[in-house]
Amino acid sequence: MLFAVSGRLVLTLSLLASSIGRAQRADSTYQDHIAAARASAPPAAREHLLRALALLHGHPDVFYLLARNATTMGQPEAAVGYLRTIAAMGLAYAADSDSTLAPLRTRADFRVVMTAMAANKSPIGHATTVSTLDDPDLLTEDVAYDPADRTYYLSAIHRRKILAIDQHGVFTTFATTALAPMALVVDAKRHTLWASIAGMAQAEGHEPADTGRSGVLRYDLTTRKLIAHYDLPVDGPQHVLGDMTLDASGNAIVSDGAGGGVYRIDRERGVLSALVPPGTFQSPQNPAVAPDGRIFVADYAMGVATIDPATHAVSWLAHADTVALNGIDGMYLVGHVLYAIQNGTNPERVTRFVLDPDLRRVVTWSVVERATPGLGDPTHAVVVGNDLIFIANSGWDRFGDDGHITNPKGMPARLERTKLE
Repeated sequence: MLFAVSGRLVLTLSLLASSIGRAQRADSTYQDHIAAARASAPPAAREHLLRALALLHGHPDVFYLLARNATTMGQPEAAVGYLRTIAAMGLAYAADSDSTLAPLRTRADFRVVMTAMAANKSPIGHATTVSTLDDPDLLTEDVAYDPADRTYYLSAIHRRKILAIDQHGVFTTFATTALAPMALVVDAKRHTLWASIAGMAQAEGHEPADTGRSGVLRYDLTTRKLIAHYDLPVDGPQHVLGDMTLDASGNAIVSDGAGGGVYRIDRERGVLSALVPPGTFQSPQNPAVAPDGRIFVADYAMGVATIDPATHAVSWLAHADTVALNGIDGMYLVGHVLYAIQNGTNPERVTRFVLDPDLRRVVTWSVVERATPGLGDPTHAVVVGNDLIFIANSGWDRFGDDGHITNPKGMPARLERTKLE
């Protein structure tokens, strides 16, 4: 789940300097450097941007700001170099229509980069449709799978429902929730369904008093009864427990995309406690648990971090400048591969990141899906056997900051299947 001022966090050039800071932490140092860069003469601005780049562990938007800065300073080779790095990430920016970059337009190397960026917007498609939902206004966020009866579960934020799709493709309402349902995880061993909930403006019947409320529910899959409920304290700041996984012991690991903390729910003791406190991350998204117990967390702005559950120490996944780890919503660890749903990049895509044997560095990466018809805003996925089943066209792009539907003619979400490599 992506959360900021609008309920979605898309790191555009303006958001890097403004909305992120308002929605998350006012003391985020990289934001101070970006703000200082905007207020400084080009030489000083460059130093601030380089510092922000380091604090963000690399980010294409900052490379783009560096390209604009270098152009202003009369350094076209450096400017094109920064743009070339973005193109090597597989991303595309409208640099050819940027007036600040106009001095580069006659250069052959700039045109080569623009050609590469245009190619990055071309479709790559390997997925086939598993199921198409019948309501375009569901605002479908997450998907889980129960192998015992081959049932998919989907969270529908707008309708405040958890839906079930059986092996025959029949839809039923598994549960209706008081707040918007967000993350879903099936514990097949214990035949339970974990679901996080939050007060979201995009939910039907949302009450302003619910903003800031968030918790986790646990259901018995046989009886469909709620068997446990865990709440975060309502302490003033907004909290959205929006993404979740289970560790090897069946404990829930859940991230707070608004508050910046990551929590663990001890299944046996029934206790929710912080693995890292609020404010540790900018906008933590989907966690994933490594075989050694480390917890990977996708931070929408700052890349991919790991948490040592014993020491609570945070470290960051290393990668080359040409690897973009920003804009990750759903993230799934399969062996030495991280599969990521990147809906905060241009283009939005499903990406495969191959890690080193110690799971500490990205070695190579490739695009699994991008720019295909109907991909829309993908959000989350679930691994089923040798397949990655992901949500396409979730509907987030149809909802405004205040929760109103901005485009009444949207298409429904789909479940798409692509093979794991």
